[in-house]
Amino acid sequence: MAEANEFASVSAPAKLAERRRCFLIPALVLFAATGGTGILFFFNPTQHGFYPVCYFHAATGLNCPGCGSLRALHQLLHGHVAEAARHNLLLLLCLPFLAGVMLRFVRARLRGQAMTFAVRSVWLWTFLCVAVVFTVLRNLPFPAFTWLSP
Repeated sequence: MAEANEFASVSAPAKLAERRRCFLIPALVLFAATGGTGILFFFNPTQHGFYPVCYFHAATGLNCPGCGSLRALHQLLHGHVAEAARHNLLLLLCLPFLAGVMLRFVRARLRGQAMTFAVRSVWLWTFLCVAVVFTVLRNLPFPAFTWLSP
């Protein structure tokens, strides 16, 4: 009987330590995201050169699906939704999905459940097709699609 109490007292701090570890990674991600958002808010990517360069654009001169994302996020942080859409419409359309995934992750963590990133393959293929079509359209020289280019 004394052994059962001894194991119970040992497992309670172990559970507490496990629970702390469970929230350590999301807390670090939140801290990094907050810092990155602050930098992006105060330093416009069009005026400061310390942001990363798109190697695909540098090598080919074409715009990848992510080109213009930093400028779009900067404009979105300042409340300019139309300007953000002009820089990268695909990013703007993906943000609600990303927010939903994050909410599911936080809810699972708060409930003590394991969170897996499980997306049906049909959605991944759909996104891949949309990203390819978006990339092709934004690189076409026709005036009808130049608004997709950042």
